[in-house]
Amino acid sequence: MSKLKSMVTSPPDRQGVVFEIWNENRQVAEISKEPDRDYEIEIYPAANNDAWCFNLHELKAMLEDGVRKLACNP
Repeated sequence: MSKLKSMVTSPPDRQGVVFEIWNENRQVAEISKEPDRDYEIEIYPAANNDAWCFNLHELKAMLEDGVRKLACNP
């Protein structure tokens, strides 16, 4: 299993910043907090429609980090 990486970005199609989660060179998910909406997550398919396989604690920590970082970047 590879380590997950993250970054906060400001895509042109969003009003605020998003928290992207990456596994090597593939985006796994994106957490966002748009105005007047709760936190949302988009989960993207793995290569060749395989299943993603991550350490549960690592992924949970990454998701919690994303919420914290988005809360600091309204």
